[in-house]
Amino acid sequence: MAAVTVAISFASLGFKANATLIDLGERDLASRLNGVAETQAFIESDQGLAPGTLTFLSAFDADTNTFFNKGAVDSSHFDVSITDGGVNGQVSWDLGTTGFQLSYVFLKDGRNSRTGPYLYHLYGVTPDEVFNSNGQQFITINGIRFITYISFFDVSECTVPDGGMTAILLALGLGAIELVRRFRLQRSDTV
Repeated sequence: MAAVTVAISFASLGFKANATLIDLGERDLASRLNGVAETQAFIESDQGLAPGTLTFLSAFDADTNTFFNKGAVDSSHFDVSITDGGVNGQVSWDLGTTGFQLSYVFLKDGRNSRTGPYLYHLYGVTPDEVFNSNGQQFITINGIRFITYISFFDVSECTVPDGGMTAILLALGLGAIELVRRFRLQRSDTV
């Protein structure tokens, strides 16, 4: 039994060190997504998120080999290399000091796609990688079409309760403590 436990522990360490992005699939759209707002709205709709929950972090233009620093995080927190003639790539990130976490990586094929269909690919990020990629992560649209644009998004799922909810939760907690206290007093009186 101990040998099995040790083997599982080592296997899980190996998986964590070699984590990869979650492939959410290729998207073949009849119309082009123009700009960050349309891309953000598409991902939110596609993933069942409430409108406005995504935050645009940064983007990379493969045609010019530059980042657009118009997002919430500057490009120094990301690394992108396009490989295999432009059809595949590697991305990495380190957002530990930014206050943001990476939730989605979105790829676009804008080359030779003037009339459609327009090809995109969406990747999700595993919980162990939201702040740091733990190395280079493989990306591709479909292994044939060119990656021309890569955008990075955060979705904040953590919400802080408002003051009214905090008061209700505090009252429920204090009520539970009082019930436990009374129960213990009642048990000690009967013993």
